[in-house]
Amino acid sequence: MIVPNELVDCILENLYFDRDTLFNCALVGRAWIRSSQRGIFREIVLGLPSQNEPSTEKLTDAYLKATRRLESLDALFCKKPYLASFVRSLELRWFQHRKLDAPQRAPPEVVYTVTASLVRRLSGLNSLSFLSVNWESLPPFLKVALTDLCLARSEITRFSAVDFFVGTCADLASLLVRMKDLKMLHITMSCTYAYDCKNLCSELEASHPPQSIQLDELRIGNHCHFVDWFSRDSCPFGFHNLKSLGIPSNLDNMISQYFGTSLKELTLYDYPFNPASRISQLRCISRAPNLRSLSLGPIPQGQRSWNDHPVQWIDTLLKPLLSLEGNLSPLQHLTISLYLENTLDSHYFNKWSALDTLLGKPEFASLETVEFKLAPAPKYPSVPDGASKLLGGNLPFLERSGKLHIVDAQIGLGSFQTDVFLLS
Repeated sequence: MIVPNELVDCILENLYFDRDTLFNCALVGRAWIRSSQRGIFREIVLGLPSQNEPSTEKLTDAYLKATRRLESLDALFCKKPYLASFVRSLELRWFQHRKLDAPQRAPPEVVYTVTASLVRRLSGLNSLSFLSVNWESLPPFLKVALTDLCLARSEITRFSAVDFFVGTCADLASLLVRMKDLKMLHITMSCTYAYDCKNLCSELEASHPPQSIQLDELRIGNHCHFVDWFSRDSCPFGFHNLKSLGIPSNLDNMISQYFGTSLKELTLYDYPFNPASRISQLRCISRAPNLRSLSLGPIPQGQRSWNDHPVQWIDTLLKPLLSLEGNLSPLQHLTISLYLENTLDSHYFNKWSALDTLLGKPEFASLETVEFKLAPAPKYPSVPDGASKLLGGNLPFLERSGKLHIVDAQIGLGSFQTDVFLLS
């Protein structure tokens, strides 16, 4: 039986998340190679070894391995330029070392040279991400390559800068200024001159009319300078059609007043110790009548009293969804991330039974999944043994209904390795 190429393309497009399968598909026959390659090279990550490695010798060895991988990918793109044209998403990770801090632990210059060469070969990009990148530490020629990429690729729709350090906000403006089709903006950054944010705002306002960039997704860290700017009439970003929002607890009230009723996904990054923040979060939920997915945390385990237990906070958050004049809550997915300490506290876990009772109410019949992500609290080595079982035992309704999922997960940046994907 001969499968039409159009059907092969459709099948392989649904396998883009599974590179191992795509590699196997590429070996089936000549007709499958190009479609498989399109998925294999759709997303590439260029990264350096983590500076957390205490041994300079081992770090140097890791740099050599990273260099070989980068050089292999660059040589492959040079030999077969069409492979580079398949790349739609580029992420840079752990480009953060400053030579002045420890010259002997600095990456070799060839790493930056090859990275710049790779960046210049990309012509079909629509997503650009920086994760743990110190813009100030990059050599000028790599900065130019990345800036030129943004200038040439005005159709970039997704931009992310997490744990991103810049000297001035003008550096960030040089990357964002041509992204007129931007749909997703994710910024968690540090800036030497935070007040310089007005320069970023001015440059973007000069390039784009007010509210001309209608965002579908916004995720922002603790950087209130941007939030202040969002309220200005001249701001080029529009939020009325926002569908997904991620914010820390101290910014939710400031941002929630700008989005409309289209919001379907909401992430509240941290636990609001301040009672005023909890009230503002309640308003935030009230302004989202079509909310389908809610993610909370990470929530530290440290709360001991019932009045300060996370269940009380979650109960308050979900109250607006119980006041829908007899209608079902639209909420379909609830994700709760927990930071757990090294010992099991049955008193703490027993209190989660109140959430089981709450979500068992008829108003939450539309709820499909409740996922708990468990991770060790900072300075603790691992999630304590038996935590998943103890938590699940206090959520009998969710467990019986098949809605409950409890996973061990490393919340946050974690430990990343150089990750480039090759196909010869």
